[in-house]
Amino acid sequence: MLAKRRIHVLMSVFLAAVLFVVTAEHASAAESDTVKLYLNHNTYVYNNKGKRLYGKGNYIKKNIVITAPGKLEKTNSVKRYYIMKRSDEGTVSNYKTPTFTYLYWLPYTIIKNIEYYKTGPNRYIKCMNVKAIYTEALPSPYSHKARLLATNQETVITRDPKEINQKHIYALTKVANNRVEDAIILPKNKKLVVDDTVGFDNLIGTAYHIKNTNYYVKAFDVVRKPRHLVFSHPLKSFVDGITTVY
Repeated sequence: MLAKRRIHVLMSVFLAAVLFVVTAEHASAAESDTVKLYLNHNTYVYNNKGKRLYGKGNYIKKNIVITAPGKLEKTNSVKRYYIMKRSDEGTVSNYKTPTFTYLYWLPYTIIKNIEYYKTGPNRYIKCMNVKAIYTEALPSPYSHKARLLATNQETVITRDPKEINQKHIYALTKVANNRVEDAIILPKNKKLVVDDTVGFDNLIGTAYHIKNTNYYVKAFDVVRKPRHLVFSHPLKSFVDGITTVY
C-alpha cells in the first residue's frame, strides 16, 4: 500500500509536469545548441559577478520567452534544478507497467551561492525565475512542449491559521502504515525549506518534507508555494512492484 501510494503521488505530479504545454517556435538546425526558457516571475539580468545590469533589455517580464545558449544533458543525480522524463510518456500504463524516470539538466553557473542560467555574453538570469525549458533535443512524444523545472529544495511560508478557521498550523510526523499526525505547532508566516513532495494515506492532497527534520507540512497550509516541482528523491524506477528513487 505504501509503495502504491508513493507511486501514485509521484506519477500524478510527473504527469502534470509532462503535460505542461506552451507553444514553442520551431528550432532550426543552427539553434540545436539553444533552449527556450519560460519564466515564472519577472526577472533581472545579471553579469558574471552577480551584479544587476541596468538599461533596456535588462528587466524581463515573465511572459517573454528567452532563447538561451546550451543544451539539456542527461544526469544520474539530482541537481539543484533539473527536469524529468518518464519512460511511459504518451502511453497508457498501470501499476504493472515497468516505469523509469530519466533526469536532465541545463548546466548553470553558481555565483555567490545562487544558480544562474546564461542567456548571452556576460548575461545571466536566476534559475529560480525559470518555470520550464523547451528544446527539440530532448526525446519526447509531446512535440513543441516545454518541461517543468524541478528542484531539490525550495522555501515556503506557512499561512495564518485564522484565514482557514483553524487554531494552529501543525508540522506533521510520520507514524505507522504511511500515516501522519500533528506534531508541533508552526508559527504563522514561518519560512520553511522543503525538499520533497509526498503523499500519505490519511492526508488529502500532498505534503512537503521540511529539510533536515523528521517533519512535514501540508501543501494546503503554506501560502507561498514552491515555484517548481520539489523532489530531492524522485522516482527512479518501478518494476515488479519494487520502487527505487534517486
